[in-house]
Amino acid sequence: MTNKITVSIIDDNTSILTTLSMQFQKKGYETITFSNPEKALKFHEKKSADAWIIDWRMPGMDGLEFYKTLCNMLNQDRLPALFLTGLDNNFIEEKALRESTISDFVLKPYSFNILLARLEKILSFFQIKEKRKVYKLGNLQMFEEQINCRWFGKEIELTKTEYALLDKLVKRPRVVNSRSQLLDVCYAHNLDVTDRNIDSHIKRLRKKFRKAKPEISFNRITTHYGTGYAWSPQSA
Repeated sequence: MTNKITVSIIDDNTSILTTLSMQFQKKGYETITFSNPEKALKFHEKKSADAWIIDWRMPGMDGLEFYKTLCNMLNQDRLPALFLTGLDNNFIEEKALRESTISDFVLKPYSFNILLARLEKILSFFQIKEKRKVYKLGNLQMFEEQINCRWFGKEIELTKTEYALLDKLVKRPRVVNSRSQLLDVCYAHNLDVTDRNIDSHIKRLRKKFRKAKPEISFNRITTHYGTGYAWSPQSA
């Protein structure tokens, strides 16, 4: 694999963590391991993963609660997650599959090859889904699943707020969006933004675009004084 896939493994059994981590690394994956689900959530607030393997029964926070909290924190309806469980299959189907958007589960004891095959199937589904969620406008590409964009082929990492604001602007080029309209977008995504710092987020967006391609004069996000902001698909 040229770009290694990162798998986050959450299980209170440290021997399982060690074994799974070694097995995945032998197959070319990168792994992050957590024996405490709360610590895993704190870590993923700042850095996500490509897939999650989650133990169903953990002290303090069970796997389903962890998964739902993780989805909410990352502002996603569903994530590529595989559950490890020793519970009865009928219970899983009734509770987990009905009450959540989990991708799949593996019953203990399990074969690593089966676990890997199911995870790869989940990842292939999400990769197909990701390709569908690409918005292109000229030299700009927006990647909804990754919460980033590419400008003239250069990748730009965005915060959730920056992505939400940029997405609102580029989906309706030349249309001026007032600060209140941009605030509504942020509120819809449960982002803590005020009218005063909309301007700051726009300023940081412009700076990131200029840094990504300094040889090109970036003037696509135009300010309409007293009104708001708009995306200009052509150089102003």
